[in-house]
Amino acid sequence: MRIQLCLFAALAFLVVGLHAAASDESFPACTITCDKQLFSDCSLSGNTTCFCDSTARSNKLLDCVTSNCTTMELFTTKRLYEKTCDITPLKGPPMINGSTLVPMILATFFFIARIIAKGCGLAGGWGWDDYTIIVSYVLGLAIYILNIYMIRCGFGQNIWDIVPSDTISKFYQYFQALAVMYKVQISLAKISVCLFLLRIFQSRYFRYITYALIAVNAAIGITWALVDSFRCIPTRLTWLGWKNEEAGYCINFIDSILVNCLANIFVDSVLIVLPVFEVAKLQLPLRKKLTVALMFAVGSVLTIIAIIRVIVFWNNRWGFNQTLGLYPLIYWTVIESQISVMCACLPAFRALIGRWLPGFLGGTSRRTYATGGADYYHRSGGNSNINKSVTYEVNYGPRSDTNSDVELVDMDGKYQR
Repeated sequence: MRIQLCLFAALAFLVVGLHAAASDESFPACTITCDKQLFSDCSLSGNTTCFCDSTARSNKLLDCVTSNCTTMELFTTKRLYEKTCDITPLKGPPMINGSTLVPMILATFFFIARIIAKGCGLAGGWGWDDYTIIVSYVLGLAIYILNIYMIRCGFGQNIWDIVPSDTISKFYQYFQALAVMYKVQISLAKISVCLFLLRIFQSRYFRYITYALIAVNAAIGITWALVDSFRCIPTRLTWLGWKNEEAGYCINFIDSILVNCLANIFVDSVLIVLPVFEVAKLQLPLRKKLTVALMFAVGSVLTIIAIIRVIVFWNNRWGFNQTLGLYPLIYWTVIESQISVMCACLPAFRALIGRWLPGFLGGTSRRTYATGGADYYHRSGGNSNINKSVTYEVNYGPRSDTNSDVELVDMDGKYQR
């Protein structure tokens, strides 16, 4: 008897499943109603060849479905219309894309080089700039992985081609997590750069401006992370609102992204000009000034990517087909998050190259130290205020050795006018 009941239950589930599959392959009732109201002949339910040959007819039908049917019924109509008319579905991007993988590899390479340099006691030793960039790198790695999961959920494809519908909701959940992580990650990368600049430039006004930049970056990261987290009330509408089945309120996400992009571009520009201007005031040979200034100016690559991201975003503002419309924005978001880590790690990488391959930077293998007490400081392990000479040193006074590398000095928090 039990065996018979189990077989009957299995048969019932099979019938229900086949019925669901069959209903998914048929046009919704409201679509059939629109079709009959609009076209007496040459209709989608009748002469499909005639209907598919007319773009105007399909547009009228979809407009009627948009106005009178649910969102799910609209997506089903779009998918079945393209299938009936032999329209090839849009193929999504590959999960592993070389244009996003290469920046990820570069970011990882420079990050590891920075960790090695710090472990060797170069580039000023460990500090808050290192801890912030570690968190930023981890978040950047998470952003890259989330992008892969989004592509698995149909990211880069037409939203009506994604089945089942729960996959669309999962995509929006991944997008929500990625958006919040990006706001925090990019701000931490810039804060790390600011903290590094505070360790090597001691001008009073420079430090005031840099502290202000840290505060602005922190405010931008926290504010927009909260905006992305609670942009819909109730919050579940962030990933379920696409169904338009529940009442609620969501802010204009396009305006929010645009304001955030413009704020980041402004901060990036200041962050590039500030250290380059400070280097220009140093009493160094022109070649050394250009070398150090170029190292900081590499950050302009991040600004260029941010500008490209804004332009691409504005030119691809999405409608209801968000799985396709959001793709260009997230594509450049993933690249920007990796480049931000790479730029923040360049000074430490330069310190590592200067120690192991000094000839590569045009210097000599001989090291010079800012003070004779540096060796004593490291031997004693004390916390004295003696300046520590690290791989690179920026001196405000002239130096007699014009062939040595430019060095950056960690002043242990002491600064001068």
